[in-house]
Order: sequence, then C-alpha cells, then structure tokens
Amino acid sequence: MKIRFFLLFLLTGTLSCQSDPDNQGKREEIKSILADYFNAMAKKDLPKMKELTTPDFVLYEGGDIYNNESAVRAVEKISQFTVQFKFDSLNIRFGKADASTYYSRETTFTSSDSTYSPVKFLESATFEKQNGKWKLRFIHSSQCR
Repeated sequence: MKIRFFLLFLLTGTLSCQSDPDNQGKREEIKSILADYFNAMAKKDLPKMKELTTPDFVLYEGGDIYNNESAVRAVEKISQFTVQFKFDSLNIRFGKADASTYYSRETTFTSSDSTYSPVKFLESATFEKQNGKWKLRFIHSSQCR
C-alpha cells in the first residue's frame, strides 16, 4: 500500500513539474519564429524562410500578396540596409495543431546614409504544427498611420 502511494506521489510530482499552464514555452517559440522569419527576410535567406513556413505560406502586406520567393525578390530591390524588429502586445491562442496571434511590430531601418524612424505595423499570423514543429502559415501586415 505504501508503495502505491509513493508511486502516485512521484507521478503527480513529475507531471506537475512538467506542466506549462500558460503555454509560456509555446508562446516563446511562436515569438521566436516570427522574429526569425522577419530577420531571414531582411537577410534574403530564402532557405531559412522556407524552413520556418508551411509550403503554402502567404503574406498579405499593404494590398500585395507574397509568398517566400516574391517577398525575397521585393527585398532585393531595396538598397543595402540593416533592420531591427521589436514585437509587442502578442496575443496568442493555441488549438491542438494550430495557433493564431495578433501583435504590433516596430521596425527601424538603417541604410548607409540615414536611419528611418521606427515604422509601426499591426499584424496577425497563423501557425500550423507539422511533425511536432510550429510553422508559419499566414501573415497579414498593415502599416499604422
């Protein structure tokens, strides 16, 4: 009898140590995927962008529709720059195999001759879990006025 209680206590303790009731681990993973995606786009790193997205990924931005390839082509038209991203107010909801988020993003561009003050965007994104990994499926981006 004592052994049963001990095993039950051990199992309960183990499970409670592994729980993440606020999904904080998944939230950090989603935030990281977003940051990694935008950084890869800025670096024109198409293989990394594809690694982070589903095969049917689409980006709606300013009335235009992009996939990974067309997004890289658009960035290639811009003269050399560096960029910093800041994400704020992430609201994330999780399903069993999908997730959605809306957030604000602040972007600061620096070119060889000037720095552009932060440009602010309101965005939403959806994710799909594939083979145990979250993949970005869709982003809708609108520049704030």
